[in-house]
Amino acid sequence: MRDTYLITMNELLVTVRNPFWIFRGLFQPIIYLLLFGPLLNGVAGTRGFPATNAIQFFAPGLLIMNALFSAGFEGFTLQDKVDSGFLERLRVTPISRLSLAMGFILQSSITLIIQSTALIVCSLFFGLQLDLWGAAVLFFLILLIGVTMASISFILALITREGGILAGVTNTFILPLLILSGVMLPISFGPPIIQFIAQFDPMLYAVNGARALINGNLTDPSVPIAFAVFIALSGITLALFIRAMREAVA
Repeated sequence: MRDTYLITMNELLVTVRNPFWIFRGLFQPIIYLLLFGPLLNGVAGTRGFPATNAIQFFAPGLLIMNALFSAGFEGFTLQDKVDSGFLERLRVTPISRLSLAMGFILQSSITLIIQSTALIVCSLFFGLQLDLWGAAVLFFLILLIGVTMASISFILALITREGGILAGVTNTFILPLLILSGVMLPISFGPPIIQFIAQFDPMLYAVNGARALINGNLTDPSVPIAFAVFIALSGITLALFIRAMREAVA
């Protein structure tokens, strides 16, 4: 626990000392909120649109999008540590390899919570109607998504060991996850083939669960489905990351 605390605090200090750290995950979602959100007002009243207003539909999806991008690109911070020899120097230290992995994950999770809070506050100015209990539960779902995406990103960083390759691989799997999640438009608006493929996108279940929680529908079936999917995924990916870290700093 001491090692985990030390690694987490060190990584948070590195993050805070970067004056642009808060914009790393928030910039793109806020741009979508400012520019794309108003465009949805024109389709909010169309048949089949699942919400009475655009922001109620769009804001929960942006929270998932923020988790997807913010945690999904955490591997670049680990890539810098690989390039600088940070991990190599840790080979001769007695620090727990488990604590090293958990420290990186905790730093990513804390950053994600701060970013998500800021994004919710911004959405309130656009008219978002927020259920406090639902939002509290949603934060746990966001944490599970963050652990999943950060673990995958860290694993890719340890495998690729090169920033250019890591960027290409990360964008290749993140963009389809985003497009098929229904963040921008309801998946029901798409052709049957897209609706079928989207069923294999775990982010679709996260977005559906997030929209139910924001509206206070804690008993909606999409909520337990989202938690079941990401409890399983976060456990598997975290275990794989811990194993990869132990091998990298053996």
